[in-house]
Amino acid sequence: MTVQYIAAAVAVLLAYLLGSLSGGLLIGRLLGREDLRLSGSGNAGATNALRTGGRGYGAAVLLFDLAKGVLAAAFLPLLAPFQWLAFACGAAAVIGHVYPVFYGFAGGKGAATLIGVLLVLAPAALLPALAVWLLCLGLTGYVGLATVLGMTIVAGALVLWHGIAAESLFGVVMWALTVYTHRGNLQRTLAGDENRFERAMILRRPR
Repeated sequence: MTVQYIAAAVAVLLAYLLGSLSGGLLIGRLLGREDLRLSGSGNAGATNALRTGGRGYGAAVLLFDLAKGVLAAAFLPLLAPFQWLAFACGAAAVIGHVYPVFYGFAGGKGAATLIGVLLVLAPAALLPALAVWLLCLGLTGYVGLATVLGMTIVAGALVLWHGIAAESLFGVVMWALTVYTHRGNLQRTLAGDENRFERAMILRRPR
């Protein structure tokens, strides 16, 4: 049993290190771009990559960060036979993305990596969350607000479906982390200073 717990700890550590690989910074370096954290919103995630570098850059960063979540949740838990390990590895990958050890603990907001994790661990919860995300984004143009509301749906669904269990704990912790990492977006939204992603809005003001 001790060996299995050591293997579980190694799996969680590897998940964190995997999450610490920043798609925005690695792909940006390959493309000869400046540090993504020095442009746009200063965030190393896919949204800032899209806004500052275009669709190709944004899509590449999104896929990279999604893949980290999928790999962490689907394969690293095979190192030890614990049901909770997949959720621990998934959470570690998201935390690694937000606080990457390789980049001075300054990373992205974790949304794309979290979606990758949820694709493996709770795909059914993603469907209503995606609907809410698209509706909020289409009506308001606020990516941060849409992401927080979408994750609220995920966490609520996991608690409703599983009660007191690893799934629910994972959902609540990831919801809290999502709110924390998007706190600036929420504050600017309340103050009316948040930038809108106008191209995604259903009802756009005529220019």
